[in-house]
Amino acid sequence: MSVKEAKDSNKWDLFFSRCMRDHVAFDKFPEELRKQKYQSPLPSRCIFEAWAGQKNGDMRIQERLLCYLELLVHTGNLADAEVLQCLRQCFQSNTKASPTKYLARSRQWKQSTEAAVLDRLSFQTMQRRMTSPGPSDRVAVIQIAKPLIGFLSDFTRAFENVSPLSGAEIELGNALGQYVGAYINELSKFGLLTCRNGGPPTDLKVWFGRRLPPFVTLLSASNAQLGQALDMLQKQSGLHEEALTAILDDGVVNGLDLNALTYQENVLDTPTIITRAALFIFLNAMLTGRPIYDDTAIFHYLNARYNGGIPTLVTDLITASFDILANAINRSEPNGSILIYRSFLTNKLPLLLESYSTMIFAPYNVEACITEALGRMDPPADPYSTQSFDLLDSSGMLSEARAEFLFSCALYRLIPEQSIESILGDVPMQSLPEAGKYLKADLVAQCTMNSTRIEELVVELENMEGNGAEIAGALIEIVQSLCTTKDTMTLKIICNVLSRKAQALDVLMLFCQPITILQPLCELLDHWQTHEDQGEHHPVYDEFGSILLFILVCRQRFELPDSELGIKYTDSFVLKYNRRGRSPSDPNELSEPEKRVLGGWIKGLFETEGISDELMSTCSPQDFYLLVATLFSQSFRACEAGVLGLETLKGGLEYLLEPFLLPSLVAGLSWYTHRLLSLGPTPTSALAILLPTLSLLIHPPSLSSDALSLHEAVLAAVATPLEHALSRIQKAQPRRQDIDRLVATLKARTRLPRCALASSSELEAWCSIQGGGILAAVHNSVTALLHWSTTGGSHAAPPKYTHRLLLTSVSMLGARVVIDTLLDAILKHAETAPDVVLDVVTAMISAPQAADRNERLALRHALQAAYGDAYALSKRDAARAEMVVRLYRRVETQDAREGAAEIPEGLDVDAAMEAAVAAGNSGLLLDMEDGTGAGANGQSTMADVMGAGMDMDLQMADVMADVGSAEEFLAM
Repeated sequence: MSVKEAKDSNKWDLFFSRCMRDHVAFDKFPEELRKQKYQSPLPSRCIFEAWAGQKNGDMRIQERLLCYLELLVHTGNLADAEVLQCLRQCFQSNTKASPTKYLARSRQWKQSTEAAVLDRLSFQTMQRRMTSPGPSDRVAVIQIAKPLIGFLSDFTRAFENVSPLSGAEIELGNALGQYVGAYINELSKFGLLTCRNGGPPTDLKVWFGRRLPPFVTLLSASNAQLGQALDMLQKQSGLHEEALTAILDDGVVNGLDLNALTYQENVLDTPTIITRAALFIFLNAMLTGRPIYDDTAIFHYLNARYNGGIPTLVTDLITASFDILANAINRSEPNGSILIYRSFLTNKLPLLLESYSTMIFAPYNVEACITEALGRMDPPADPYSTQSFDLLDSSGMLSEARAEFLFSCALYRLIPEQSIESILGDVPMQSLPEAGKYLKADLVAQCTMNSTRIEELVVELENMEGNGAEIAGALIEIVQSLCTTKDTMTLKIICNVLSRKAQALDVLMLFCQPITILQPLCELLDHWQTHEDQGEHHPVYDEFGSILLFILVCRQRFELPDSELGIKYTDSFVLKYNRRGRSPSDPNELSEPEKRVLGGWIKGLFETEGISDELMSTCSPQDFYLLVATLFSQSFRACEAGVLGLETLKGGLEYLLEPFLLPSLVAGLSWYTHRLLSLGPTPTSALAILLPTLSLLIHPPSLSSDALSLHEAVLAAVATPLEHALSRIQKAQPRRQDIDRLVATLKARTRLPRCALASSSELEAWCSIQGGGILAAVHNSVTALLHWSTTGGSHAAPPKYTHRLLLTSVSMLGARVVIDTLLDAILKHAETAPDVVLDVVTAMISAPQAADRNERLALRHALQAAYGDAYALSKRDAARAEMVVRLYRRVETQDAREGAAEIPEGLDVDAAMEAAVAAGNSGLLLDMEDGTGAGANGQSTMADVMGAGMDMDLQMADVMADVGSAEEFLAM
């Protein structure tokens, strides 16, 4: 920077400081800006640096600064490409100087400069979609590509070895992903996605094709919905490399081997067959971990696979449903998992069969399909044919499930009740429910008239009588209605009962996505209002705490990211609580109102006779819950300093065991976890305070029945990390019996999250396999499934398989390594059963997955990369290259047939984006209706926008001249 530029830069610093100090109005800022630029001309890069130098922690001041930046861009003083390049350089300097900067900042909920600016650029980009573009606009849009793709590469390189992402890096990744979506839409709007060959220009295809998928894979680990939406958008827009880069210009690939152009096309396919293992894998994946609710995915998969053969479809679906139950029993899975499989059989499967029953014609009927499917069960496992009835052994459980399923089918009028005895071959011990088949409308009416009926329905949700779908639908409708009417008293009842009935909550997920029930609850807490004439404020805290506790229980139970809670606003209370509610804040960083609230609670707990209504009337529940961790931290510091006696501290904390404050212990006990983990090897002095108070909170002297159930739910939400922290201390001080008792209590309260990854015992068993560890387990699973499908016969029991094995392998070792292992397994059996093993592995790769996981997407990207390298591979290993091509075709064909099933709730990717980035409708998808996408109307729209006869390729060449070729850029 020259001396003159340095002086002018200082003047711009003063200019922005003055605008902030004087609160220059936004409508007057452009004129002030014009004067300043006339007096002190400065390159755009330096202007941005002066703007970025205005640091201030006040969110209102930050908001004003961002509005000024919008005006800088809007008035043409800064171009998007220049801003992006500056942001990229800022990001590079931060990560180069301190790679852990973003990890360290993740503890604070403060939006980074990069993320905040990207959010504003995304908004302005979407605003420009509403205007008619001019020639200069097109040039500016194209110039954005290089710094944007470079930013994607920098982000991916910086965090590719950080798992999982958290805090500031997630925020930046979300903002960057949202901007990518807005930018691709802008390319479409300006007619820059279609050239003479009907697809996007070559440079854009290469840039996005190579740099976007790794970013999407990384992003999907923390925000699967945004990752999936970007993946679909990239496919829609055609911004991906062709498999063999056949269309690349001579400037990108010189001397291309012409054989590469047709290699994949010349690989012959083998016949496709339907194996028993494939549907078994599909259902196993759906019910492994958190149940995946997506009827659309099931119907798409079944209809595409069976192509109209409905009787065979129904028979195989019933068979596979019993196969996964038998597999769970044989693997000795926990009772909670087995309950899900049984509930699927009795509450979900009859509902699916009802949809197909009208498509089965004579001589077939549903009863014949059921009879054939049950006849495939292994006769030795049938207690009616070989041994006495025993509910305790596995065969007894299978027989009981068989009867439950038949009665559920009779409840749905799929079979006559009198046919059950003939199908079973014995007199059943059950009967149809006395109340018959429930109707959702009736259940909602009953609960409206009598709120105690809600608790009864939650209990009935675990029954195996076939009414689960109606009960779940009624509960969901009730929660949504209560949130709309703000009937928080009744909501407290339903939230409390669901918080303590974890298995009922699991069953509920068979019929809805978490966001369906959690979004209205989060919105209610975000907009919670306390009226000044409320009277007593204890009920306000009671109701608020119960609703928050239920959200936290769901989040812990299913390991939900914030994107699956349906949070729409960046200032959401629930979002703030999840990010910083369990970590104490520095008292010096608290605002004056926060300091007053904190002081009031400390005084109320430790200096007076309890929490007064006056205190609660001046402090909203949101403010209280965000300060709980700080309250614990400051109270313990006071005790360690001798300002507060231990008994006084215990007496004050005991107030938090009151039912209306009990949910606050989630944050309080989480603070204990962090404090214990921060202690040294011999932390005797700190433990003298921590353990007695912790014992009081975990083993309270007395609790009412209502408080006891809440206390159990609170402990379940924090038991696992707190138990691990105490076990660490226990190893250092093995003679302390007080720790032993606490650890035993927490272990008894532990609710293992229903996630798709393996438990420690499973992982240990897989990794101990000789000859390859967990990868050998993957290879062995393919072999076992193949053997079962080919030589096991119709009565063979399924192999011991769980889809967690594949997902855990991807999470630990990476998708490319797992793809190579699967290819090894295919090649091993390529000569004996090539069609069968391909069907099995295709099912494993394409199996459904919860939206908060990204292993499936990573596997597909790894397979796509292998497919792109198939020709080069064929020169070394022709058989392996051909198998890669065949496997890729089958996976792509199946995914294409399933259509929109990969995106939650159908084709509404805008809705997925809204939930993912919590910023309203982002307009991510190309607008195919008005012809601005690369669709059928794309050509005419391009002509309208670009002008008749304009050569798109030539225009791109002109604009790209100063940007550089794809080959040069990708070599960076």
